[in-house]
Amino acid sequence: MTMLCRALRVLVGLLMVALVCVVALGIFYRYALQNSLYWATEVPNFLMVWIVMLGSVVAFHERGHIAFTLLGETLGGRGQALLECVGILAVLTLLAVLAYSGAIVVEDTMHSLSDALRIPKGYLYACLPLCAVLMMISALGQLRSSVRRLRS
Repeated sequence: MTMLCRALRVLVGLLMVALVCVVALGIFYRYALQNSLYWATEVPNFLMVWIVMLGSVVAFHERGHIAFTLLGETLGGRGQALLECVGILAVLTLLAVLAYSGAIVVEDTMHSLSDALRIPKGYLYACLPLCAVLMMISALGQLRSSVRRLRS
């Protein structure tokens, strides 16, 4: 998963460069050429959604999200590991629901075309089940680690 996170970091970086370029191009066309690109608002929206979702996978894997650790720290070794297991199982449940419901949304919107690009909106929403599954893989690794700490 670490190799995948590195690849995701590179992809997110490239998407951010693309976002800046598209926004700059839209501004240039609007103010310098007195013309607007018909896709200059839709593409940044698509890019931003994918950047946020893929970035959240990296943050989840690296445990970069906010966490409340006070209770776990007071419990000590085994108690902390048990609390982590319970938390990870709750997160896995939520991610499974997101993956399932996201797949339904993707399927339902594949016949609905975006306004400017005329591509299926399902491609925009596909980031939800994809990222949920990637986070589930990472969470399973975290759960395995916590269970090992619980046993020792």
